[in-house]
Amino acid sequence: MKQEKDIQQLLENFIGEERNMESNPFLSTRVMAAIAKNGKQDEKRISPVWKTVMIGAGLVVAVFTGITIGSLYQSGNERPGVVLMNDNNMEHFGFYEQMVNE
Repeated sequence: MKQEKDIQQLLENFIGEERNMESNPFLSTRVMAAIAKNGKQDEKRISPVWKTVMIGAGLVVAVFTGITIGSLYQSGNERPGVVLMNDNNMEHFGFYEQMVNE
C-alpha cells in the first residue's frame, strides 16, 4: 500500500510541476515565423511570356498529334461497294420455287 501511495504522490508532484511550468511567449512567434518563411520559399513565379510560349507549344503538339493519328487510320473495307455474285449458288432458292409451284 505504501508503494501505491508513493507512486500516487510522485504522479501528483509531476503533474503539478508540469502545470506550473512557464511557457516561453516568443516560442509561438518563432514557430509561426519559420512556417511563414518556408511557405514563401516554395513559391516560384513563372514569367507570363514563358507561360504563353508553353501554352502555344502545347497546342501545336496537340494539333500535330491529332493530325498524325488521323492519318494513320485506314479503312479495312477495300472491296467495292457492290459485289455481284450468283446468289443461287450461295443460297438455295429452289426451296422457294418449289413452294410457288405447289
